[in-house]
Amino acid sequence: MRTLLDWLLYAHSGGQFLELAAITAHFAPDDLSRYRRYLPDLLDMPVRPVVKLFLVDYLRCSPWPLTRYQEWSMLLRASHDGAEGWFPVTMPVTTWVARQGGHHLGFPKYLAASIALIDDGRTAFGRATADGRLDVSMRYCDDAPPILAPWERDLRSHDAFIEGDLIVLKPTGIGPDVQRVSFEEVVPSCWTTRHGSVELHGDAGGLIPDGRIVPGSAHHFQGGMNLVRSTPVAKVLPFTQASKRPRAAPTSRAA
Repeated sequence: MRTLLDWLLYAHSGGQFLELAAITAHFAPDDLSRYRRYLPDLLDMPVRPVVKLFLVDYLRCSPWPLTRYQEWSMLLRASHDGAEGWFPVTMPVTTWVARQGGHHLGFPKYLAASIALIDDGRTAFGRATADGRLDVSMRYCDDAPPILAPWERDLRSHDAFIEGDLIVLKPTGIGPDVQRVSFEEVVPSCWTTRHGSVELHGDAGGLIPDGRIVPGSAHHFQGGMNLVRSTPVAKVLPFTQASKRPRAAPTSRAA
């Protein structure tokens, strides 16, 4: 349910997000027990665990003081009340306004030292650093991996850089409230998306397969979108609910 503050901050007739460029990648986790540890106790494992990475440059935003900023995130597929979505483990950004606005919605945002994305039309490269270390790098190429499983083809077929709902906790990263947030297009919009492969480097608590090449996409958006709380739905993607397992406390960083 949207509050008055939601409408004032996010529900703009022309959209908050007017143009963006992004790189995305999906892959199966190497360690299911580690994957489970990063999911809060309030969320269930999905039938098919998937890690999603994105790195995005929000080129044009509105209204002021929301201005251009960059962000990257690692998300885990999760289930809650029989509906699946993406749980953001970490979500660094490059401006204070983006950080504060994200916290209002339940995103685990903190300020990154540097996030940059360059796209020359065939390849795209994104890199994020914090505290003098590499957080993640993503190098997109139009060459597709030779063999894709059906679930990989499905996830890579979307034009938008986030498909379906994000599942977040309020207070951020703790709960007990579980909410869904999604992008809502409010004016005619255009996605230009290339599907290929992404070379990954980084760690993120052992969930990023350093040096691996995985299916991925490069995205460009122009139009108008708002980021809003959404009503839970019975099904977000063609995955179903799985049983719940215990886990250790999450280790994502939030300022």
